[in-house]
Amino acid sequence: MLAVVLAIAGGLVAARQQNPQQQRPPVFRGESVLVTVDAYPQRDGRIVEGLKAEDFQVFEDGKPQAVENLEFVRVEPVLSESERRDPGSVGEMLVQVADPHNRVFVVFLDQLHTTLDGSHATRRPLVDSLNRIIGERDLFGVMTQNTDPRALTFGRRLISVEEQLTKYWTWAERDRVGWDPTDPFEAMLKRCYEFKPLPGLPPWLISDNGQERYLYELLIDRRREDRTLTALERLVDRLGGMREARTVTLLVTQGWRLFREDRRIADESRHYGAQLPQVGSSGGRLTLGDQSRNAEFNADIKACQAELVKLATLDDDRRLRELTDRANRANVSFYPVNPAGLTMFDTPISQSKPPSLEEDGNRLRNRLNGMMTLAGATDGIAIVNTNDIAAGMKRIIDDVSAYYLLGYYSTNTTHDGRYRRIEVKTKTPGLNVRARRGYYAPSNKPTREVFTPAPAGSEPPKGLELALGELSRLRTSADVFVRGAMTGDRAQLAVELASSRAGISPWSNGADVQVIVTPEGGAAAAPVSAHLEAGTRGTLLTVPVAGVAAAARVVAKISAGGETVEETIEIKRSTPGLLGEAIVYRGRPAATSPLRPVADLHLRRTERIHVEWPMTGDLDQRSARLLSRNGQPLAIPVGVTERETQGRKAVAADLNLAPLSAGEYVIELTAGRGAETVVRLVAFKVLQ
Repeated sequence: MLAVVLAIAGGLVAARQQNPQQQRPPVFRGESVLVTVDAYPQRDGRIVEGLKAEDFQVFEDGKPQAVENLEFVRVEPVLSESERRDPGSVGEMLVQVADPHNRVFVVFLDQLHTTLDGSHATRRPLVDSLNRIIGERDLFGVMTQNTDPRALTFGRRLISVEEQLTKYWTWAERDRVGWDPTDPFEAMLKRCYEFKPLPGLPPWLISDNGQERYLYELLIDRRREDRTLTALERLVDRLGGMREARTVTLLVTQGWRLFREDRRIADESRHYGAQLPQVGSSGGRLTLGDQSRNAEFNADIKACQAELVKLATLDDDRRLRELTDRANRANVSFYPVNPAGLTMFDTPISQSKPPSLEEDGNRLRNRLNGMMTLAGATDGIAIVNTNDIAAGMKRIIDDVSAYYLLGYYSTNTTHDGRYRRIEVKTKTPGLNVRARRGYYAPSNKPTREVFTPAPAGSEPPKGLELALGELSRLRTSADVFVRGAMTGDRAQLAVELASSRAGISPWSNGADVQVIVTPEGGAAAAPVSAHLEAGTRGTLLTVPVAGVAAAARVVAKISAGGETVEETIEIKRSTPGLLGEAIVYRGRPAATSPLRPVADLHLRRTERIHVEWPMTGDLDQRSARLLSRNGQPLAIPVGVTERETQGRKAVAADLNLAPLSAGEYVIELTAGRGAETVVRLVAFKVLQ
């Protein structure tokens, strides 16, 4: 799917024109803060050129400031794709993103609120516009709701993005039958709220502003809107911490209903009552009084009930207003692009019980108003109510292709860490000036850390960066994930189908797996095969590797319904010791639920993680703890046990993920025998 796009960033090249007569050398002013402001003075939607420093008036918290230097920047991409160069490292990328001379763009593809027709309509105009926007020093990145903004990559080369938008133009999810394959919680909501836990299991229906719907359908709509707004909030916060100059966000979406708090939904939780019923399943439907799967289903119900209450109390209209305020403080401008063009109805014709015409019109207006509010309040442009997306994108190109950089030393020398408002005006009448709206002053107080500071004398464990590096190397675009290592005369390989494929046909009906191991400098060994049962993603294969010295190449293929996807990795021989390499599994919170091998180290809060390390002998000490990504212990216990599988002993760590928020974590295992002690680290990422 479109996840391929997310691991790639690209761009172009430009010629920047500067007027040296407008430059003033900066003068050091003691404790004063040098503030850089990007300004866009326009008349009739076009930048006005030729302005000088004395033509601008800058106010900070209402007090006039002297413009010390001014630079006019125009971006005109002229180079070919082969001449474009991405940053050479993450550090270089961060430096370039922070430079106010470099423009930064983010393309946010709102999968959950864009229809298939919309994703098809935007693929060509979007790539063409990026080709015309991105300049020599500009950068851009692509993300969706499933992208962690901390992992957002910025670059200049567009070729891969263009190929993937053309190949995977079916990235949109709105109005599709079923649920989002990247969010298993949607399927859980359906299991919990499709039928009421009453005799006869009647359909669990609720009124959605007069439209009769299944409760789970309404909850999924609310959850999707919450996921989108949460992703936008995190993106704004991330960008605000990366740079001070303006960031342009091209938001491809058909808008949101902007749900409000609805206590009626929260009241629906009463049907399960204080004591959860004895629930099982038969013939694909829930049954009462059946003990099978009861513990697992009751654990699901608890998670569903908590999610129901959360979704019932949403106030997304307020959140959108707060998002515009956060965006202005972070100097982020939104340019929503509605790929649906001119539309008459919000609800698809195929829906069996559509809302009234009045309600349908209200939903459509809410979506458009939300996009226009977000754009207008952040100095962007909303491309809505037009079937000519290319022409709309040209308006964005004209709007961002030239600007002024102003520099001034703040007259407020107090380092209090407070937010200071900026207002830019011109002495030239009739100009509309959009500019940076403020900044946070330096502070003499310690800066607030994203993670809890380490206690005095506490050091992150050795190997932490190496463990986290395994997460950074996971390609979100992969169709297949492979993880494994060689120990002794065999290699154990976890092969897992991407979640984006596992929930759709033909992959959901089962698949065949084949791995081929080729020793470094040697010939390929005989293939080893396995089968994925219907509804599963991963399997664990044991491959003979006697005679393989140090490393080998592994090609894993998964086939179903005439389609085949594959992935290639390199595995290395592990160092002999007390423990072998970790094998990771996922399962339901219930202890009796089956465990499935994991190669994709992204897990959900509705799951538990189970990690096993093969033992080369008995242990007399073993303990495990959970660490944050900066290596600090968290007060969440990790269970440790020993188990035996097919005559081989292993020490295992278990952790339910429900208490964790989205982010990266590390399980640290300490094991020993006599005077010998080893520490093993396994990193994983929890998704929303």
